[in-house]
Amino acid sequence: MTTLKKIVLGSAALLSMMYSLQSCKKTYSTDDALAIPYVASVYAVNSNKTVYALEPGTGTKRWEAKVNNDVYATPVVISRKLYVVDVAGMIYKINPKNGAIEGTKSLGGPVFGTPLVYDNKLVIPIGSTVKLIDPNDNFNAVWSYTAGVPVLTTPTINVIKTGTDKTVFFVADTNVYALKAATGAQVWKKGVTGAGIFNSSICAANSNYLYAGNDDGQLYAFNSNDGSTYWTYPTGAAIKSSPISIGGNVIVGSNDRQLYSVDSATGLLRWKYTAADRISSSPFVYDQNVYFGSNDYNLYALNIIDGTLKWKFLSFSVITSSPLAYGNTLYFNSYDKNLYALNSETGAQKWTYNTNATMNASMILDTISGSVVPSISGNYPY
Repeated sequence: MTTLKKIVLGSAALLSMMYSLQSCKKTYSTDDALAIPYVASVYAVNSNKTVYALEPGTGTKRWEAKVNNDVYATPVVISRKLYVVDVAGMIYKINPKNGAIEGTKSLGGPVFGTPLVYDNKLVIPIGSTVKLIDPNDNFNAVWSYTAGVPVLTTPTINVIKTGTDKTVFFVADTNVYALKAATGAQVWKKGVTGAGIFNSSICAANSNYLYAGNDDGQLYAFNSNDGSTYWTYPTGAAIKSSPISIGGNVIVGSNDRQLYSVDSATGLLRWKYTAADRISSSPFVYDQNVYFGSNDYNLYALNIIDGTLKWKFLSFSVITSSPLAYGNTLYFNSYDKNLYALNSETGAQKWTYNTNATMNASMILDTISGSVVPSISGNYPY
């Protein structure tokens, strides 16, 4: 009887242990993994060939990705994909959620100007050509226009004064160009007599006129119908800064250390502000303030009405890139290798992020509702 009891108890213990082992097995849900949400990010590229995605509120790094060469062109976002083009003309399609590079292609020439977004495609200056590239067709060209001289500036888009079709405008060497956006066909090309090289990208915010600065120190206003010169305003040195046009003002920086606000219709001076060194940074307007950087290491905020100084913020090196502002925060990068976020009203620092290398391209901010781009971009509204 004792032996039988032991057998029964032993069998019970064995069954209990088997059940326990089975109950410890991992079980897996048959549901799909949760998708990574699409969130706002600040995107920047440094000369160590690294693309960064940062959280806009804190500057926390979300991810980084590597490209093959340095980048001068500001990144762009189309249909929630990030596109970066390096100086050798390699284009990268990057997943903004995790930094994975989903496609690359050589465009066949160097790229310095920022791509223009048009019809979910990219108008890109490549060497001495301008091409409309389709990211959804293996980056193949929809059209190509040969300028015959290096195109180092950023194209932009608007309608001409007497037309309704979208027109792409750009400057290269001593010429101004207008192309049909849909086909790349030349609408007009105008050589500017007496001008130096155009290293300032063109502004087409006003559909009647185009504005561009020149190495001869002149700010030019062109008729959008034919490229003829409407007026010029003389500054004291070469203009590398790209002008913006808002509220009847054309605002641009010059190597003579001045930021100018000129009447858009007459070319007469409204106000000017003197920094301590050259201004090649392109200005950005937000909430009645105009922001720009200088080679004197400062980021400036001026009252757009009269040009009076509101505040300035000292970085640790020159600022040649273009700032941008959104949600009461101003973002910019300096040659001190840092990305900065400031309170746009007071200039108080919110955060800084060191990328361990200089940055030649301006940053962008991509939000859930769309991208906020610097004025060096042809998609800037002003």
